[in-house]
Amino acid sequence: MNKIINKYLFQSISKGLILAVAIFLTLAVLLGFIQQINAVGRGDFTVGSAVFYTLLTIPSIVFDYFPVSAVVGVMIGLGVLSANSELVVVQSVGYSRLKIAKITIITLLLWLLPMSLMGEFVVPPAKLMAESYRSSKLSKDIGLGVNSGVWIRDGNIIFNATPLGNVYDIKNKNIVMADVTVYVLDNKLQVIKVSKAKKATHKGESWELEEIEITEFVDSGVVSKKLKKQNWPSRIKPDILSITHSRPKYLSIRDILKYKNFHQQKQHLPAKYKVALWSKYSYPLIVLATVMTGLPFLFGLLRSGGFGQRLLIGVMLGLILYLVNRMLANVGEVFNIHPVLVTAVPSALIFFTSLLLLRPQKK
Repeated sequence: MNKIINKYLFQSISKGLILAVAIFLTLAVLLGFIQQINAVGRGDFTVGSAVFYTLLTIPSIVFDYFPVSAVVGVMIGLGVLSANSELVVVQSVGYSRLKIAKITIITLLLWLLPMSLMGEFVVPPAKLMAESYRSSKLSKDIGLGVNSGVWIRDGNIIFNATPLGNVYDIKNKNIVMADVTVYVLDNKLQVIKVSKAKKATHKGESWELEEIEITEFVDSGVVSKKLKKQNWPSRIKPDILSITHSRPKYLSIRDILKYKNFHQQKQHLPAKYKVALWSKYSYPLIVLATVMTGLPFLFGLLRSGGFGQRLLIGVMLGLILYLVNRMLANVGEVFNIHPVLVTAVPSALIFFTSLLLLRPQKK
């Protein structure tokens, strides 16, 4: 009997999740396509380009909006049962609110497994491909960041360059960069040397710079010289450059850890990467916490009003908490707050508070 009820609840919640994801995906894709239509006519960007770009953003849309889709899906799935008085029947055979919440959590964890894998292995390359494709079309095959190129710091070295061709291929070992500028700083962060090259090609563990103009600032003045070619050994590799092209929240855990390892020898990891890393770690908790906020309303925590009112309040609360999580992440980046305090802690508090509200009430 229990297995049949568990399976029935699982199926109802899963159907609600699929429907909610489809609704949010349809709306987001439509709005995203309309937004891209405004760029048609610039460079080589066409309607077909807008369609292709929008399709590439689908994985990131599903992943980003899954916390909201989850709370709406659960409210739809269990709401149908509540509207048909099936939840009352389920509770009458010994299923408490906490037990139904437990089944809901297990169902979400099963859905979170493929969702987390998609966020780790599908979203990052798809998002990078989408942005680089759009940029190359708008700027006629000049890479992403056409205005200012790539900026990356390695200790006392600051590297700036513009990738040539499709930036999605920036991980290639022989990536070519144009308009290269290398700034060398002293311990007081004053510029002591500037090297400008028309082109740089990554080969092995170094960069081959071509047509270089070197300017050194010394005590006696400024010394300038020109070189045809120069080999420049550097820890700045193509895979590190590809990481800097994506917004931290669209990077995989593997890429953020790689970037962290790149920085740990000489400088601290920027706050936005720390927050993005812990947001990835706490993603399942954020989804569960967002969903749990709606369950007390579904079970009639508010005695006044019908199911429709409780459903609306629960969904709105879930949306608000999702936006609050996003806002806390931005606050953590700006004020350099410990990432755990703005990612995992608020979600954990919301999750356990919701569980307390689902406890049987004492008569």
